[in-house]
Amino acid sequence: MNEANFLLIVRFSIEAGHEAPVLRWLDGGHVAEVLSQPGFLWCRRIKVDNGGHLMLYGIESRTAFERYEANQDLKAKFARERAPFEKHMRIERITGEVEKSYAAA
Repeated sequence: MNEANFLLIVRFSIEAGHEAPVLRWLDGGHVAEVLSQPGFLWCRRIKVDNGGHLMLYGIESRTAFERYEANQDLKAKFARERAPFEKHMRIERITGEVEKSYAAA
């Protein structure tokens, strides 16, 4: 896995009974499309023990993330795709630069 200098963390929860279409959308192309953007290196989906999910994206730099954020056509496309199930979701986004990395001894 390539070293990421910037992270995008998307935490989301989905109402019971509405999880399947969201996960199909993510797995069916959304994540691949995000990862095809310049500077995006990898993604991990984490099922959080106390409920919900995290999407952890490794990005080469803040500049690459800002370029992604400025892509209004792509953002509008994602909003249209997410619209059918957005009312059943709560989404929180967190971003930041990697300050320090640690490795096991």
